[in-house]
Amino acid sequence: MASAFKKFLPTLNRVLVKKFEQEARTASGIILQEAADKNVIGEVIEIGPGNLNEQGARIPVYVKKGDMVLLPDYGGSKVKIQGVEYFIYRDSDILGILHK
Repeated sequence: MASAFKKFLPTLNRVLVKKFEQEARTASGIILQEAADKNVIGEVIEIGPGNLNEQGARIPVYVKKGDMVLLPDYGGSKVKIQGVEYFIYRDSDILGILHK
């Protein structure tokens, strides 16, 4: 049944992110410490509509689709959608937006 869905939309202030894997091992299997210590970066795939304040007005999510973001080392909920691994974070859990 899950394969029948074409699109996933997060609820409230949640953000769907695809993390970029950083190579932390050489071809021979040696762990590279400098790669293992790098920040976690991801791309925003989808965003929720935002929370409601006490007056019922929508508080928009700060990030937008396509943003490259800095993520915390831990946290987020891992989900698989059509065989692809994503993470769901609250908008406030995202550490920052990366600009070129």
